[in-house]
Amino acid sequence: MLFGLCTGDLERMAALRGWGYDYAEIGARTVVPFEPDAAWHARRRQLRDTGVPITHLAGFIPAEARFVGPDVDWGRVRGYLETCIGRAAEVGVRTFNWGSPQSKSVPAGWPYAKAFEQIERAAHLIADVMEPLGCTAAIEAINPRECNVIYYLTDAVQVASSVNRPQIRINADYFHMALQNEPWEHVDAARDWLAHAHTSGPDRHFPKPDDPWDHAAFLRALRRIGYDRALSFECSRIPPGADYAEEARAGVAYIRTLYEQVAREYAPSPRAPTRSPGDDP
Repeated sequence: MLFGLCTGDLERMAALRGWGYDYAEIGARTVVPFEPDAAWHARRRQLRDTGVPITHLAGFIPAEARFVGPDVDWGRVRGYLETCIGRAAEVGVRTFNWGSPQSKSVPAGWPYAKAFEQIERAAHLIADVMEPLGCTAAIEAINPRECNVIYYLTDAVQVASSVNRPQIRINADYFHMALQNEPWEHVDAARDWLAHAHTSGPDRHFPKPDDPWDHAAFLRALRRIGYDRALSFECSRIPPGADYAEEARAGVAYIRTLYEQVAREYAPSPRAPTRSPGDDP
């Protein structure tokens, strides 16, 4: 399993491997998708100068490119997707976390049937843009405090399976799963669709041994279905007076230790040596 840090801060990106992370998951705004090419060329140099692998992207589609509701500008949506995906792919991003509550929440009075048609249309647009670049979008189910559509992993699987494009998969975010007490059986149901995972502690702080959430159970659920690709820490808060670097370092060290324990639990048992027909008893 590779462990990544969600950040677009250039200094944190440059330091994250020293803290124990393997890659950076940047935000979409890090690639300045609404700014001209000159701004992007300068930012691209900055991102490459960090020297860190940049393989994932979060905060994929902002409110400025809303794709659900009565006033969707599909030309603007496609233009945004082409710019964001194209620029991110230039610096190494191949997996895009598609949560995007600001752009997919259903406005009051808008029929859910139409909303899902629009979500599926957006998924096909995303797949069309990603296909030649070898990229994947992972639908993230979001708790109902933040979004009013696609709450559970099984909801995300339903959308991905109805679209049925290899570029559209799902993301399991333990933060949202824990807030909703989502059953581990939903991870099993996502076995064939899971392309990415996120974690954090309550309130989006870095995971700690004294958290009320069962991080080991989440890791077991992932391991049980054979998922061992990448797990990003989407941690935007730290306790008052705490040091970000220390929190980040301790959080990934804790989860790495748990994952090693879980991996041993699921390791195949050593086979007993076999005896040849002429061996002494």
